[in-house]
Amino acid sequence: MFFLTMLLIGVTTSNIAYAHDPLFLTSQQLTPKEGPYLPDGTISFALYGEFTEAGETRGFQVNFKEGDYFQLELLIPARTPEEDLPDNQLPYLQIVRPDGSEETLYPNIRSRFDEPFTNTSYYILIKEQATAAEGVYDITIISRQAARFTVAVGIQERFGTPVERAGDRPSAFDETRERLGEWYSEPTTSEEPLTAEAKDEPQEKQQLDEPDQSIPEQSIGPEPQQDNRNTETQTQSEEPEQSKQPNRAIWLVVLIAVASIPVVLVIRRIRRLTTSD
Repeated sequence: MFFLTMLLIGVTTSNIAYAHDPLFLTSQQLTPKEGPYLPDGTISFALYGEFTEAGETRGFQVNFKEGDYFQLELLIPARTPEEDLPDNQLPYLQIVRPDGSEETLYPNIRSRFDEPFTNTSYYILIKEQATAAEGVYDITIISRQAARFTVAVGIQERFGTPVERAGDRPSAFDETRERLGEWYSEPTTSEEPLTAEAKDEPQEKQQLDEPDQSIPEQSIGPEPQQDNRNTETQTQSEEPEQSKQPNRAIWLVVLIAVASIPVVLVIRRIRRLTTSD
């Protein structure tokens, strides 16, 4: 059983083992003639790609000799959203043989495969095995929904085979591991990116919240009214005090007048006694 990324399993002076040689299909490699050309279909390659919407295509060509063992597989990562897609939304393959005959292969299995060396997991959707004819096969991958995919060809593990139209092919193991990690960990969706209005939504919400934040400042308004009420209360309380002052003066005069009456009487009596003598 193949898979997928070229990992050096072990190194000795006489033995080196590799997995599938990885290639990454770009959005410009829409047709087989624009995609990679694999010179030997028996050598194992894994071609990784992704679709962002339905109706997209990616392609490559692979050469076989008469009687070669033909093996072609289509896989998706065992991750969301790909693993949640129904069969009628999964990508499929179109093959044009050297004699010009065509065949369309749709997903007919869903067999899980766990790759221990790269710590990745996949579902095999198509596995075609046959005896090859002499010549070049055109392979096209067609999308029916946004999805990542992998196409595997060949069974012989041989790393570093020259490939025409390979595109941006990784040149080192670390680069391959990094790109595979990005491809595997970042799901592809058909959702539109956030618009400027959506991005500004938090700011709008903040602006809407600003009046609430300014409420304490607005609450300052009633305070002068409270002071006015206090002033009125004080004024009302001061008025009785002011009105009491004249009253007190009147009562003082009255008291003096009343107190002076006996004095006046005594003075008069003294005067009478003095006059009579």
